[in-house]
Amino acid sequence: MKSFLQKIALFVILYLLVSAAIFQITPYHWGNPWYSAKIQFLEKQDALPYNTFFFGSSRIYRQTNPEAFDQSFKPHSDTPMRSFNLGAPAIFNPQCYYVYEQFLNSSLSQEAEYCFMELMNVNLLGDYFMHEERTTYWQNPKDLLFVGKAFYNNPTLSRKRKFKALKNYSISYAENLFHLGHFGHQWMKDNYYDENYVGFSQTGYFPLEHDLSVTRDSIVKKDLLQRNQAIKEHPEILAENRRRMLQANSPSNQGVYDKIHLQRINELIAKSNEKGIHLVFVLPPNSGGKALNNLGKRIPQAHFINLSDPKQYPTFYQPQNIFDRGHLNLKGSALFSEALAREFGKVKSHKTP
Repeated sequence: MKSFLQKIALFVILYLLVSAAIFQITPYHWGNPWYSAKIQFLEKQDALPYNTFFFGSSRIYRQTNPEAFDQSFKPHSDTPMRSFNLGAPAIFNPQCYYVYEQFLNSSLSQEAEYCFMELMNVNLLGDYFMHEERTTYWQNPKDLLFVGKAFYNNPTLSRKRKFKALKNYSISYAENLFHLGHFGHQWMKDNYYDENYVGFSQTGYFPLEHDLSVTRDSIVKKDLLQRNQAIKEHPEILAENRRRMLQANSPSNQGVYDKIHLQRINELIAKSNEKGIHLVFVLPPNSGGKALNNLGKRIPQAHFINLSDPKQYPTFYQPQNIFDRGHLNLKGSALFSEALAREFGKVKSHKTP
């Protein structure tokens, strides 16, 4: 029995050593094909022409047009804005914070002056995302501790939901530690890091209309068409979105917010400042709720832009500017990018030294 246990212990040690070696030779972004394809594109450039980067989920990836943003920012600065979209579908927090911190530590950030990041809740990691590479590849002790503290101190979560969220993150961390279920997609799927993810204009922006026009996946095409058609057939969806965001942006909304999350945000701002980068958190249309809006109000003014209020930005809730229940179309994305540039022109004057 003792010999058997010794063999098991030796096997685990050897397995962990091999796993550690794999961590050393794989890039930090390998498990997110959209983000990874963009980083690989940037790393191939002889001289990086960008000084501004956008981070976030599909609300950034599908809605922030760097060309429209750069053009709209011209009146606000003598220095040209040259931006690139690093958004990726379904990225969530703290994964987004992880890739951003890794970006800060890379050579790609050396010329960066400004970074924009979508403000998102700390994800509870439901069963739908479990055992996926893009859920597990980035898991690490620091973020495991962060989500643990955030969930423990969140008064809006029941004990049952806290326990399940921590259990799911712990399982995902173990899967990453032992590389369980990793690298299968890369071996089985041709062009896993698809160059199309960089977008037609090679600025990292890939709107849903463009995805619909180039995808060869019949399931993806059908899904996009159904999502677009649902908005046309059910205007009550947009009405509900608008009502929900009006409530979240109401002046009477002064409730609870995530203090642990705010602490992490301020740490990211400080790390960015050390690199000479002005980090701005953005709340896009159809995004967030009461708690997230309350959190945004507590981010330093020079580092937060709220574009989610239907009263202030009604155009983002009009049918002609919307692709599906959560995303703007090409026209809406251009309007969003222009509004972001204008608002940043105002915010920039409040930048802290």
